[in-house]
Amino acid sequence: MKLKNLSFSKLWVLGVFVFFACGEDDPTPPMMDTSFYATQLGGETMVPDPDNPGQMVEQGFLNLRTVVTNTVLEIASNEGGTYNDLQPYFSVLLNEVGRNELSGFTTLVQDFTIFLAEATGAQNFQYTGLNMAEAHNSTNPRMNGLINDADYDLFIQAVVAGAAEAGITSPEVLGPVGDLLESVREPIVQRPDGENLDLYTRLGGSGLVEDPDNPGTLIEAGYLPLRAVVTSTVLVIATNEGGKYDNLQPYFTVLLNEVGAGDTSGFTTLVGGFSDFLAANIGSTNIEYNGLNMRDAHDPTVNSRMTGLITAEDYDLFVQAVVEGALENNVPESIIGEFGALLNSEGLRDAIIQA
Repeated sequence: MKLKNLSFSKLWVLGVFVFFACGEDDPTPPMMDTSFYATQLGGETMVPDPDNPGQMVEQGFLNLRTVVTNTVLEIASNEGGTYNDLQPYFSVLLNEVGRNELSGFTTLVQDFTIFLAEATGAQNFQYTGLNMAEAHNSTNPRMNGLINDADYDLFIQAVVAGAAEAGITSPEVLGPVGDLLESVREPIVQRPDGENLDLYTRLGGSGLVEDPDNPGTLIEAGYLPLRAVVTSTVLVIATNEGGKYDNLQPYFTVLLNEVGAGDTSGFTTLVGGFSDFLAANIGSTNIEYNGLNMRDAHDPTVNSRMTGLITAEDYDLFVQAVVEGALENNVPESIIGEFGALLNSEGLRDAIIQA
């Protein structure tokens, strides 16, 4: 009986040993990575990073990054005006690059590449940026305007061109990438077809440019033409060539006397305040108007710089001066028409015209 038990024990131990020995000799095959990232883009194979000498990068990530970089450069270079309609959205980025500030460019390329890498099956990258809806509306200070379907189609066209420049033209690759971009169309496209971009974005948006009136400082590109038009408007009224604006002179008595005495502080304040008002009302997300409301600003009992109540005829003459100021700055007639619509809006006219 003891011998039988001993023999069984030996056999059991031998069986266990053989089982584990076989496990070591014949390990379970690893799961194959069948993701698009692995099968079509190069996957996790490590290769030298051409943009960072001495470093390695996953082949799949490198291919995606090359396409993204080419896409952004395709839009930025805008050869032949192909991507004119996309330029306003990139106001911040394009003006940074124009000043040789590349941090925003690098961040955009990196974030978009990581987004694509994760979406195509990469295991070592995780997108942690804004969701697609927030990334493409005014909650993102680097975004100007809301995208419509036509402009999103144009962006996809730029991606295809960027891929072709990288030597990627196979439908097996472009098709799934196109499907991926289509899958996020809904949160990205936030402006209905037929609705214009906001006027501030079309004037240049929030991208920063050198301020010609203040060397060494920057100013939003969209604010610059507004300030130029307002400055010209005040000057055409003040110079009053041919007596065209005789009827407006009394309202500007305080200002004109200050300027005549060499004091331009009131002039600067007026130009800044009116420019801020326009910017805030045509789509600026960074500039606020903090002055008097329009009724109080044009009521002599509230605003000591105002002399007399404005009539409808004189307000029309003021709008005419704004048009002249805009024409002096080569503002397109279509844009002038939109300014006119704002200035002649019922609420604004009712607040300003008090006589």
